[in-house]
Amino acid sequence: MNKTIHFYMPALLVFLFINPVKAQIMFGIARDSLKKYQRLYTKLKDDNSLFGLYIFKGYIYRRHNPDSEFYYGNLALKLAKKTKTKRHETLALDILQYNQWEKGNLAEALNLQFQMLGLAKELNSAGLEGQALNSIGNTYLDMGAFRSALNYYRESSAVFDRNKITYWQLNERSNIGNTFEKLNLPDSALFYEQNLYTNKQFPPDLLPELMYRIGNANVKLWKYKDALSYYKKGLAYAANVKTINDVAIINYQTAKLNLNMNMPDSAIYYAHRALIVAKSISLSDIVLKSSQLLADIFDRQGKIDSAYRYQQIATRYNDILFGAEKFNRIQQILSGEQQRQQKLLQQQEELKNRYQLIGDISILIFVLIVALLIWRNNLSQRKKNKLLDVQKTQLTEQRDELQTTIVQLKQTQRHLIQSEKMASLGELTAGIAHEIQNPLNFVNNFSDLNTELLEEMKQEIEKGDLEEVKAIASDIRENEMKINLHGKRADAIVKGMLQHSRTSTGEKQETNINTLADEFLNLSYHGLRAKDKSFNTDMTTSFDKKLPKIDVVQQDIGRVLLNLFNNAFYAVNQKQQTIGKDYKPQVSVTTTTENGQVVIKVKDNGTGIPDAIKDKIMQPFFTTKPTGEGTGLGLSLSYDIVVKGHDGNINISSTEGKGSEFIISLPI
Repeated sequence: MNKTIHFYMPALLVFLFINPVKAQIMFGIARDSLKKYQRLYTKLKDDNSLFGLYIFKGYIYRRHNPDSEFYYGNLALKLAKKTKTKRHETLALDILQYNQWEKGNLAEALNLQFQMLGLAKELNSAGLEGQALNSIGNTYLDMGAFRSALNYYRESSAVFDRNKITYWQLNERSNIGNTFEKLNLPDSALFYEQNLYTNKQFPPDLLPELMYRIGNANVKLWKYKDALSYYKKGLAYAANVKTINDVAIINYQTAKLNLNMNMPDSAIYYAHRALIVAKSISLSDIVLKSSQLLADIFDRQGKIDSAYRYQQIATRYNDILFGAEKFNRIQQILSGEQQRQQKLLQQQEELKNRYQLIGDISILIFVLIVALLIWRNNLSQRKKNKLLDVQKTQLTEQRDELQTTIVQLKQTQRHLIQSEKMASLGELTAGIAHEIQNPLNFVNNFSDLNTELLEEMKQEIEKGDLEEVKAIASDIRENEMKINLHGKRADAIVKGMLQHSRTSTGEKQETNINTLADEFLNLSYHGLRAKDKSFNTDMTTSFDKKLPKIDVVQQDIGRVLLNLFNNAFYAVNQKQQTIGKDYKPQVSVTTTTENGQVVIKVKDNGTGIPDAIKDKIMQPFFTTKPTGEGTGLGLSLSYDIVVKGHDGNINISSTEGKGSEFIISLPI
C-alpha cells in the first residue's frame, strides 16, 4: 500500500496547470520554505495557480500534518468544483481520500476513492486511475478483505505496467508481496519484497515501508533476529526521508516482536513510542493497536491500573474506527458502487445489442444482394459446371493434402513437447510457428490467388476471350507449381523436426575420431563443391596420432561433425562472396587429448557470430541463414547428441567478422 506520493509529483502537477512563466515561480516555491508561499502567491491571481498551491501544500503535509493536509485538500476540492475542472477535482479527492484512510476513516476514504476512480476513467487518465485502484486496494486490506485487495493491486499494477510508470510499478509489486504476507504466505511475500530491495530504481521514500514488510514476513517464518534487523533499517530510512507514519508503524511492529521474544520491557518501550508518534499525526489504526498491546502486557504483569488506562484508549479508538456507524457507512458505499457497476454493465449490454442489430441487418442486406447475383448468374452457371467440377476436385485434393500436413505438424508438435530434448516450450513453439508459417503463407496466398483467377476465367469464358482464358490457365498452372514447391518445403521442415525429436537407437562402438573427422570433412567439402564449382578453401588438419579410440555412436557423431563442417564452409563462402579475391578462406580441424577427454576443434576465418545471438544458436529453429537454406535444427541436434547422448560438451569461441571455433569434448 503506498503511503506517500513521489516528491516530484506536486511540482509536476503544478507545471501542468499553469503557464511557463508561472511554472518557474512555482518551482521556486518548491525550493523555498512554506512561509514564502503566500508572499509569492500574491503574484499569481488566477484559479489555476491557486489550485496548484493548494495541491502542493496538501502533498507537502502528507504523512506529517494530517490536519493541514485535510485543510488544503478541502480548499482544493471546493475550488475545483467552483471552476468545474474534473482533473483538479480528481487530484483534490486523492489528497482527501489518503487523509481519511490514514486517519482510519475507512468508510469515508472508500467513498472518496470510488469517486476518484470514476472521474479518472472519465478523463482517461491511466496514472490517476491506477492510483485510485491502489487506494481502494489499501482500504480493502485494512478492512481485512485481503483477496479483494489483491485483485485491486493486480488491476492497478496492470495499468502502471501498460503505461510504464516505474514508481508505481515498483510500489504495486510491494503491495502484492505485503498482501501475500497478510494471507499467511510469507515465502511468496519475501519473493516480491526482497527482489525490490535489490532493485536500484526502488524509490527511497518507500524503503521504510519495504523494510518492515520484509521484517513482518520474517516474523511469520520465525526468523526473529532477521526481522529485528529489518525493523532497525526501516527506522533509519524513515528518519532520512522523514516519514513519521512509518516511524509509528515500525515501532509498533518492533514492540510486537519483542513481546514474542519474551522481552516485555522492550515491548512496552516501543509500543509507547508508537502510541505517541501515532497520536501526533492522528494515525488512529496504530493508536488502537499500540494501546491494545500495552493493555495486554500490563494485564499479564498484573498492573491493573495501567492496563485499564490503555484499554480505555483502545476502546475509544476501536469505536472511532469500527463502530456500528462506520460499518453501516461502508455497507452503503459498497452497495452504491455495486449499483453503479451494474448500471455500467447494463449500458454496455444495450450498446452491444444495438451493434448486434446493426450487424444482423447488414448481414441480411448482404445475403439479399448475394442471392440476387446468384439468381442472375444461374443460367450461365450451368455451362461452367463441368469446368468448375474439375477445379473443385483439384482444390479439394489440395485442401486434403494441406489438412494432412497440418495433422502431421500437430502430431510432431505434441511429440516435441513431450520430448526431454526441448528445454523451453515457449521458444520451441515460436520456432515451429515461424519456420512453418512462411511456406504455409505461400500456399494460402497462391490458393487464394487461384480462386480469384478462376473467377476471372469464368468471366472471360462468358465473354468468349479464349486467349485471355489460356493466359489465366497458364497463371493457375504456375501458381499450382509454387503451391507444390512450398508444400514440399513444409514437409522438409516436418521431417527435420521429427529427426530432431527422434531418440537414437545406434549402439556405441570403438571409433577412431581422426578417421571419422577426416571422412566427414571431405564429404562436406565435396558436397558444397558439387553445388558451387567456384567455391574453394584451404583445409588444414592436425590430428593427434596418439588419440585413443573412444566409444561413440558413429552415425550421431558423424552427423555432428558434418553439421559443423557445413557451417564452417558456409561462413567462409559467405565472407568470400562479400570481400572478393583479397580474402583467403580457411577451415581447420584439430584433435587432441586434454584432461582425460578427446577434444575436436573446428575453426574457420569466416563471418563469425555476433555477440547478441551467441546464446541463441543452440536453440531449436534459430538460424542465421536465409529462408529455405536452413531449418535451425542442426546445432540444436548436435548439442543434444554431444551433451545428452555422449556426456560431452560444446563450447563456442567467435568474433564477428573474424571467424568462429567450435570445440567438442568427449569423455574417453
